[in-house]
Amino acid sequence: MNPKPFHLEILSPERNFYTGDCLSLVVPISDGMLGIMAGRAPLTAAVSDGEVLFTLPDGTRRVCAVADGMVDVSSTDARILCESALAPEEIDAEEERRAMEEARLALAERMAYKDYMLTQLAFARAFNNLRVKRRSETDPVDPQNNAL
Repeated sequence: MNPKPFHLEILSPERNFYTGDCLSLVVPISDGMLGIMAGRAPLTAAVSDGEVLFTLPDGTRRVCAVADGMVDVSSTDARILCESALAPEEIDAEEERRAMEEARLALAERMAYKDYMLTQLAFARAFNNLRVKRRSETDPVDPQNNAL
């Protein structure tokens, strides 16, 4: 049995990252990963910083790093609204390492609770982006065309 395609949109405030059909979608949520296919019961869930994987109708698998948001699913479509969405080739590994180091050093300093939480968030996002970048370099999802 072949899976049926459904419509997917991945949106951030800066841009429409992806719009088109897909066969499957995996999104990061607070307690793990959520898999979605066509015909799924409707749901809305919070998306955590992490890696979104989706398979196009031609079988090509794509990956992107996302920051907090939500996913809204119906039986025929899914929409991810997130703070940011980046393809692996859009991630500057050196810049992410620098952001992680700055956050790590800042976390050692004495600061207000709000600043501490924001710094932890910056560290986690840089770490996630770097993890997605590294994974795509060592285990490419689509070696023929990894660009979205």
